[in-house]
Amino acid sequence: MKYVTVKGSDRQFSQISLGTMRIVRKEIDENGNKVYVGKSVEEVENLIKCALDLGINLIDTADIYGHGLAEELIGEVIKKNPAIREKMILQTKCAVVSTDEEKNYNVSKEYILASVNASLKRLNTDYLDVLLLHKPDPLYDPAEIGEAFEQLYEEGKVHNFGVSNFTSLQAAVIQKHCKRPIAFNQLQFSIVHSLMIDSEVNVNTRSEYAVNYDMGLLDYCRLNDIRIEAYSVVQGDKGVFIDNPGYEKLNQVMDDLCIKYHTNKNALAVAWLLKHPAGIIPTIGTTNPEHLKDSLDALNFTLTRQDWFDLYLASGKPLP
Repeated sequence: MKYVTVKGSDRQFSQISLGTMRIVRKEIDENGNKVYVGKSVEEVENLIKCALDLGINLIDTADIYGHGLAEELIGEVIKKNPAIREKMILQTKCAVVSTDEEKNYNVSKEYILASVNASLKRLNTDYLDVLLLHKPDPLYDPAEIGEAFEQLYEEGKVHNFGVSNFTSLQAAVIQKHCKRPIAFNQLQFSIVHSLMIDSEVNVNTRSEYAVNYDMGLLDYCRLNDIRIEAYSVVQGDKGVFIDNPGYEKLNQVMDDLCIKYHTNKNALAVAWLLKHPAGIIPTIGTTNPEHLKDSLDALNFTLTRQDWFDLYLASGKPLP
């Protein structure tokens, strides 16, 4: 495993993280009600131990995953294995409110503080290594966020802070009011879902790919030493792009590169992100330890510049 530094922290973060959204799933019970069902504690324990054995120390979750169930399962693993907590860089997210009565985003000071306290209880820990604000709240008060972050830091409850799915300007406004650095922005990013790159490649053209959806987000993060954590690394508009007939040309190129690098398509998807000099941290969301190992083969080779572009172009995007 390779490790990277993060602004404001003296710890080394694994270059790849484990995402835990899929350790819970939504089902409909016999009465037509939405319920969340989780993997067994043993399954989650095996997954986390496998990640740690592979050198992955950044474990990502969120309070909205299964309405807290994902955090509870991780908490049970920590309860069974207290020594494991020191090995983990535990990251969770808050801001998404979704109940039968309410659906909104909330990054008020009161909500952030309450969310963190609830997450700490579910996770069976007294501190979070990283807290991310999950979604932009259009009613956000950056001064309140700054106050909440500072209180959590002074109380020892959160060591590092960041955002998820925020624009560059939103991150800048929040940073203005925060003593602690905004060190992360977690964003959807893949060979297919590459809007941050598309607009850069097609700048000053009339191409549909020239539309700048995020106000220079990629360069803003690079300029300010904000680590991008990429999620949905094998997802496109038509679902998972690996072996998807909707992405025939891309899979043909991937087939050829699998032979060239003696690897697999999951690893290629990760290697494409690792090739970028911004130091992106791909988040692997599998619940299968073997699939996790497959993805980590990306660390054993480096795509050439042309191979990187071949994958990008095979996803259907042009070079002007």
